[in-house]
Amino acid sequence: MALRVLLIDPDESWLTSADELFKKHLYAVDTVTNGKDAQIKMMNGKYFAVVMNYAVKNHTANQVLKFMNRMVHDYDPRVVIILEEEDLGDDDDRTDERLKKEGVDEILIKPFELEDLITVLEGHQGISDIVNNLPKRKGQSDEVEVDMSDDNFTKIKIDDFYSLKSVLYDIYVRLKSGRYIKILHSGDEFSSERLDNYKNEKGVEYLYFHVKDRKKYIKFNDHLVKKALKSNKMDSHKKTNMLKNVAEKFMEESFVEGLKPVIIEQGRQICENVYNLIEGEESLYKLLRNYQDFDPSAFSHAYLVTLFSSAIIMQFEWQSKTMIENTALACMFHDIGKMKLPKDILEVRPEDMNESQLAEYQKHPELGLEIVQDNRTITTAVKQIIHQHHEYFDGSGYPNALKGQSILTLANIVSLADIFSHIIVENNLKPIEALKFMLGNPEVVVKFNSMIFEKFINVFVDPGKVKKNHALPSNSRMVSSKKAS
Repeated sequence: MALRVLLIDPDESWLTSADELFKKHLYAVDTVTNGKDAQIKMMNGKYFAVVMNYAVKNHTANQVLKFMNRMVHDYDPRVVIILEEEDLGDDDDRTDERLKKEGVDEILIKPFELEDLITVLEGHQGISDIVNNLPKRKGQSDEVEVDMSDDNFTKIKIDDFYSLKSVLYDIYVRLKSGRYIKILHSGDEFSSERLDNYKNEKGVEYLYFHVKDRKKYIKFNDHLVKKALKSNKMDSHKKTNMLKNVAEKFMEESFVEGLKPVIIEQGRQICENVYNLIEGEESLYKLLRNYQDFDPSAFSHAYLVTLFSSAIIMQFEWQSKTMIENTALACMFHDIGKMKLPKDILEVRPEDMNESQLAEYQKHPELGLEIVQDNRTITTAVKQIIHQHHEYFDGSGYPNALKGQSILTLANIVSLADIFSHIIVENNLKPIEALKFMLGNPEVVVKFNSMIFEKFINVFVDPGKVKKNHALPSNSRMVSSKKAS
C-alpha cells in the first residue's frame, strides 16, 4: 500500500509539480490550497506525512498545527513546514524552536528542490513504511546492463547482503568503471540463486546499490542488528560485523547529507546498538583481541574508534549507557571537520605532509566543532570530544596543546582509540598485536592518562601479564615506584 501524503500550499502550480513527483516515487497524494480543507482531509483520512506551506490561509498554519495536536490522535503524521526567508523574523532559532514544540518534524526554507523534500520524507520512513510502499512482484525481473557514473553507487561485500522476501532496492554487480548489471530489482522476490551464481561461479566479491537507497539500507540493517543483538544463536563476530556495516553506511550518509535532525536520530539508534553489543557480549574481549574485519577507509576507521572507545569506557565504574552512547556519537563524527579541508590535503598521509599542509590538516578538530556548534540536538560533551580528539595528556596534541586534566577524560579515551585504530589499519595488525606495539613505544603511551591506558589494557588482557615487560606511564599504578623512577 502506497504511503499517503497531504500537500498544503496556496500555489496550485507548485502543488501540481509536487503531486507528479511524489507519485513517481510511489506515494499516494492529496493536495489542498487552504488550511480549512486540510483539516477536513485529516479528519477523513490517515497520512504518513503532512507538508504545509507556512503562508497557507483559511485557516493559518498555526491553526492547522493546533488542530492536529487537538484532534488527530489515531495516527501520527510526520509534519514538514515550508518557510519563506521572511517568515523567520529576527530570530531563526526562536521560530525553529516554536514550530518544533508545535509538532513540526522538519523545516524547509525556500528555495529548495522538490527532490530535497522527497529525501526529507524518506529519512522519516521506518522499515514498515518502506516495505508497505514497495511495489511487490512475483518472481524475478530480467538482469539489465546499465551505463552509470560510479559516483552513483556504494558497495557492500556480497557475504554481508541481507534481504526480505521482496528486494527493498535495486542491486548491481560492477562490470567495469561506469558499467553495471542490475541483478536484483526493487520489489522482486529475492533470489539467492542469482547471488550464489555471481559469488561462486563468477567470483564476485562486492554488490552495489544506488546512494539514494543508502537510507533504506541503513534502516533495514539497523533493524536486523537490533534483532541479532537479542539472539543467543549468533556469534559475536557476526553481530559486530553487521553493526560495522550499518555504521559505515550511516557515516557515508552523514558526510553527504550533513548533520540533519533525522540523521542525528539514526546515529543515536546505532550508538544504542553499540552499547548493547558491548554490554551484552561476555566474550567480546576475545573478539576484540583478534578483530580485523576492516578496510582502510575513513568510515571503517570511525567505526573502530567507536567500538574501542565504547569498550574502554565500559571498564570504568562511573560509566553509563548515556555516556557511552554520547561518546559513540562523537566517535562517528570525530573527523567530520575534514569535510572542510581541501581534497589534495586529504590525499596525503599526515606523516608525509609538508609544514603548511600539516598546519591546515590540524585545523580539522576546530572545523568539526564549527559544523556541530549550533546543532542543538548534539550535546556539549559530544562537541567537546570532537574538538579535543587530538589533544594529548602530555601536551603534544592539537589544536590547543591542552595538557593533563585540561582535557576531557572522554576525549582522551577517544584520542587513544583513534591512534590505536590507525595503528591497526596502517600496519595491518590484529588489535592484540597493535596493543603490544603501543606498549613498546613510550612516546605513544605518554599521550594518555595512565588510568585510561590501564582500562584500555583491561579490554584485552590481564594487566598483570604486561606490567613487567612494557613501558607504561611513569605515574601508572601498574608499575612499582622504583621502576617508575
